[in-house]
Amino acid sequence: MGISHSTYLAYGFQIPDTDPDVLEETDLGTDVGFLHAGGWDTDMTFLVTACKRINLGNHRNVPQADATQTEAWDAALTEAAARVGVLTGFTPGWFVVPDVS
Repeated sequence: MGISHSTYLAYGFQIPDTDPDVLEETDLGTDVGFLHAGGWDTDMTFLVTACKRINLGNHRNVPQADATQTEAWDAALTEAAARVGVLTGFTPGWFVVPDVS
């Protein structure tokens, strides 16, 4: 068994840890997905719209999104969060999540 390191650049927000089966069975909407990532055996759950994996030794620019795009993403994320019972406590934005598994 080996250790895998990866990093994700995503637009979205963290939600309380949620079983992936529940998220896969929930209609999160067309533009929203989820990400489980974090430290070894301490994965966190995120709802995301734009998400890119960044392999070790590589880099990415943060994509430029205009206000219309981020408003659409924010609305889609807020609706998806409500569908999994998360109604408050989040602020959408760009974030980087290192993952070790």
